[in-house]
Amino acid sequence: MVIGGGQAGIALGARLRQLDVPALVLDRQERPGDQWRGRYRSLCLHDPVWYDHLPYLPFPRNWPVFAPKDKIADWLEMDTRVMEVPYWSRSTVTSATFDEASQTWSLTVDRDGESIELRPKQLVFATGMSGKPNVPQFRGADRFAGEQHHSSAHPGPDAYQGKRVVVIGSNNSAHDICGALWEHDADVGSGTTGATTAPACS
Repeated sequence: MVIGGGQAGIALGARLRQLDVPALVLDRQERPGDQWRGRYRSLCLHDPVWYDHLPYLPFPRNWPVFAPKDKIADWLEMDTRVMEVPYWSRSTVTSATFDEASQTWSLTVDRDGESIELRPKQLVFATGMSGKPNVPQFRGADRFAGEQHHSSAHPGPDAYQGKRVVVIGSNNSAHDICGALWEHDADVGSGTTGATTAPACS
């Protein structure tokens, strides 16, 4: 059982299928690749293409060096189908316990509203390292009259033309979002907390 159907989960699912190891990949999203589709519009991979190939199906030779998020999302969905990865979408693991006597796991899965019990021998967590927003707490944030959101919920730059925007953080997401806001005539600045990227708009 593989919990998480992003790049790692899909790649492992494809490999296990080639080895004839019975496996199932579980993911809470609607479709493979939705982890990317739901992010801010200007997002591209920050690793060059030669680091990002999946097993068995490398990207075409004319693939962009830094691939846009929706292109990656579509490729992940295609890879899942072509490699016949056993994949359950809309599936969330709500509990997992290990039984020492039988050496098996007991999983409770909410699959699109239906509770299902699964008992795999092996369990892999492929849930990624940055799936949960890390939102810092600032004094006065509860009184701020403008908009506040984390980069994972950033809708894109269009609505912020002519507005003043502060982006908290200085990593890849902050760089992307600041660039897109500037291109759409927002008055944008950034600062560092060492914690996260969180646009605050007024």
